[in-house]
Amino acid sequence: MSSELYISIIIPFYNAKQHIKNCLDSLKVQDFKKSFEVIMVDDGSNDGSQKVIKEYNYKDLQLYSLSKNSGPGAARNIGLKKAKGEYIFLLDVDDKIASNTLTLLYEVASQTNCDYVFSDFRRIENSINLRENFFNYSEDKTFESDEILKAMRQQVHFNNFGHQGLFGINGRLIKRSIITNNKILFEEKLRYLEDETFSWDVLSFVKQAKYIRKQLYSYYVYPNTNTAVSAGLEKGFPISNFKLAQKHVKMSLKRRGFLNSDIEKLGDQAFIFYIITALVSYSRCMFNGKVNFASGVKNRRKIIDEIISDPDVKKTIKNYTCLKGESQWIPRAIFWRSCIFLEFACNKRAKEIVQKVQKRK
Repeated sequence: MSSELYISIIIPFYNAKQHIKNCLDSLKVQDFKKSFEVIMVDDGSNDGSQKVIKEYNYKDLQLYSLSKNSGPGAARNIGLKKAKGEYIFLLDVDDKIASNTLTLLYEVASQTNCDYVFSDFRRIENSINLRENFFNYSEDKTFESDEILKAMRQQVHFNNFGHQGLFGINGRLIKRSIITNNKILFEEKLRYLEDETFSWDVLSFVKQAKYIRKQLYSYYVYPNTNTAVSAGLEKGFPISNFKLAQKHVKMSLKRRGFLNSDIEKLGDQAFIFYIITALVSYSRCMFNGKVNFASGVKNRRKIIDEIISDPDVKKTIKNYTCLKGESQWIPRAIFWRSCIFLEFACNKRAKEIVQKVQKRK
């Protein structure tokens, strides 16, 4: 391996032996002519994932382990601390990248001395690419400081239902000096939103970002695999997590020089926005079986009661100040609809289970 490393690829994994070969295959065929390192971090697997990695015999791969399952944030932090490359590239073990990914991203980054480069991606479910281009850009795009500020405003805007793409962690080159100089790490207390808060922290220091309109990253959706939402929320619905995420948002806005009044408005926006998106995702998990039915049905009322009775949630909803172009009723309507939908989802699944049990008898 060359003494100078250009890219550090960090791959956390947990019980992912069925995905490891495909992921490493996509790295093995990279046409990148410069040196890069691959760092894999085992988040307490017990399915033989490490054996698969060792048998694959990927040259110069670094393998680290956590003694117990601590969440993707903790695993990624190990990788960030071990990385030596000029740029960081985060990759999930059940995803793949095109053979020219590193070449194209690094070419743009090095030619422009850019802090942050990302591409479009494929979202693949049941072997079908669900969308030709996921982000709402018709051509390559440069984000200067003012565009980054605009993206921050839009990230938690209820009228912004499109995919702006700037926020995210996987499939993008991030200059490592931004992370090390500003001591940025994933929030290990979070099992959900840890990627979102990391994005806010990084983008608060990025001077320029670039988007390449090519589908270089393949994001796979597996119907029978637990999502971060279901894994993180099935044990409860801790409001403290959303407050912690809100804190990161406010800190990032402050670094970017937002007015205090805007920081408070966007902070409230983020707090409610993240709760609602989690509610909707959790509801979907009730439908598709990614949340244990018995515990889900048992805890549904507790989850809803915790949310709507929390004093900070009640205060924020009551005093909610809309951003420009947003209707006042949108967050409130979506919030209550999400609570109702969660209740409906639980009841519907419970009824289906009872019917199945009765048929077996």
